[in-house]
Amino acid sequence: MAKIYPETFQFLFELKKNNNREWFQEHKQGYLRIRRNFEEFSATLLENLQSFDEALQNLEVKQCFFRIYRDIRFSPNKEPYKTHFGVYFAKNGGKNSHFAGYYFHLDPEKSFFGGGIYMPLPEYLKAIRKEIFYQIDEFKAIIDAPDYRKYYDGIEDIEKLKKPPAGFPKNFPDIELLKHKHFFSSHYFNLHEELNVDLIKYVTNGLKAVKPLVDFVNYTIGELKN
Repeated sequence: MAKIYPETFQFLFELKKNNNREWFQEHKQGYLRIRRNFEEFSATLLENLQSFDEALQNLEVKQCFFRIYRDIRFSPNKEPYKTHFGVYFAKNGGKNSHFAGYYFHLDPEKSFFGGGIYMPLPEYLKAIRKEIFYQIDEFKAIIDAPDYRKYYDGIEDIEKLKKPPAGFPKNFPDIELLKHKHFFSSHYFNLHEELNVDLIKYVTNGLKAVKPLVDFVNYTIGELKN
């Protein structure tokens, strides 16, 4: 059974307190072990996702795994390492894909999983808003479905416009949905040992519940490309 080992959480927790190159180099072998643990978990998760999402059939886990090294060139935060693991499953490139997909984020303090699209290309964002506007009943049925609502409260308020986007009527009843810049749903949780036994099943079921949102966005992007 695929599971995340306590050593993995402990290493990430210690890294939060010792986020520097000296400490990391001293503990490099420990990092390699926990990275292997997360990669194995992610590989099983991908297999599970492929069982219900055919768009991921040709995807490999190595395409989806984010590096732990931070790009600090233009950031005021000069800590060199991320203190979490992340993996993004999406067709046509995994973490480098411009399509909607599924994300799992492992953090010793607050983990989460979810699906949809984050930072869509401008032309994609416009098309998604337009599709929601014209297919509002279909979209609301997706985010109001019982299976979806077991895990998600709707589109996450990561960023929103203060005013309605250009080209859409201000009196549209669901204008708040169109103000989103990202169309992604997240489920946050604190991982307990009793949950860890069935974590792979828990995350798989949660991501399966968000598939209709992923499909809606990807259908829209596909139509735009065609």
